[in-house]
Amino acid sequence: MKYGVILVFSILLSACASIPSFQSKDNLSAYSTNKKITLDSDVIYKVNKGMVTWYFGVNKGEYIAKYQDDSGYYFEGSNHSSCMGTEGKSGGCSSQLIGGIWQSKTDQNDFRMYYIDGSTKNDDSNTQGYALTLNKYVIETASIEFSNLIKASL
Repeated sequence: MKYGVILVFSILLSACASIPSFQSKDNLSAYSTNKKITLDSDVIYKVNKGMVTWYFGVNKGEYIAKYQDDSGYYFEGSNHSSCMGTEGKSGGCSSQLIGGIWQSKTDQNDFRMYYIDGSTKNDDSNTQGYALTLNKYVIETASIEFSNLIKASL
């Protein structure tokens, strides 16, 4: 029984540790700069959230710094440049979303994928399943792998 409680607590803790952050577009301000990130190939990474493996990433192309908030800069791609999915039937990055690359203001080496919730290309609404976050900017959890791949392209 004792080990069962520890196992359940560990699963819940690992799921909570991978919760993304959310930001309303109303809290973003325009960011005028010539900063951009150019990717020669897609950058996809995996994150374990509880008992499910999720894939997140951005497509190859150009990402231009357009917005900022207190925490970071938002480099926007063209059209549906972000993607996500699970290891389900199709596996991998199966949903295309409007989004791009977020860079932390406090740690210039911290890059994360972001997307606008409910913006999937195939008209699926609310991909992530958080009913109260539709049309919010979702900054995914940190990934050293993703940050390193983005830094290598700079």
